[in-house]
Amino acid sequence: MTIVQRGAGHVRVILDRPVRRNTIDDALLSDLSDALTAAEASPDCRVFVISALGEDFCAGMDLSASHEDYAGSGELPYWTLLRRLATSELVTVSLVDGAATAGGVGLAAACDVVLAGERATFRLTEALFGLVPAMALPFVARRTGEQHAFTSTLLATELDAAEAVRAGLADRAADSAEQLLRPLLVSLRRVDRGTVQALKSYRGAVFGLPEDLGAVAAGAFLSRLAAPGVRERMSGLKNALVAS
Repeated sequence: MTIVQRGAGHVRVILDRPVRRNTIDDALLSDLSDALTAAEASPDCRVFVISALGEDFCAGMDLSASHEDYAGSGELPYWTLLRRLATSELVTVSLVDGAATAGGVGLAAACDVVLAGERATFRLTEALFGLVPAMALPFVARRTGEQHAFTSTLLATELDAAEAVRAGLADRAADSAEQLLRPLLVSLRRVDRGTVQALKSYRGAVFGLPEDLGAVAAGAFLSRLAAPGVRERMSGLKNALVAS
């Protein structure tokens, strides 16, 4: 499901389930969380990188799972991971060389730096299914601004790499996100881990998300998932896409 690689000053996790479009389920969330915990515990690690194999960076959450089991339990594991990526004392980096869809956009956007290749696309598709990207949207809006994030969600707008950079959703673009990684790692050697931690802590104090937002996001997501007709609409759209 994931491949973990360790290099000089960094840990890289590769999503390795291309046949399932690298969708997010409990197992993947656990793998990413464990890898991040191990990276944070390594004194010589400064950067945590997420990339993926296949045509998709990540197609979002596996909605066939019973997320209703989490109702009333506070924030969902997906939100917890996004918040950790945004607040970790490490520099978190996403390499998007394929399609980031729905929750996959949130996974990329929660990282400190987003590098996009020419095959990268970013699209919040939840509204097409009658859902709300309640957990991804705050992290997207931090990058693009509230109104852009709202209209991109409402219209399910697909952004290519260049458009994502212009919108602020990605930081740099090139033929391949991979070719942008090494220069970034070299540049980050000039900033020690303590400074990164202090900078991110201050950013959180000034621009941070409300403490209870995770629970609010969980409620908004689960209420739409349970709304009449949403499951049928999701099934119909998926069948139409397969048929096309």
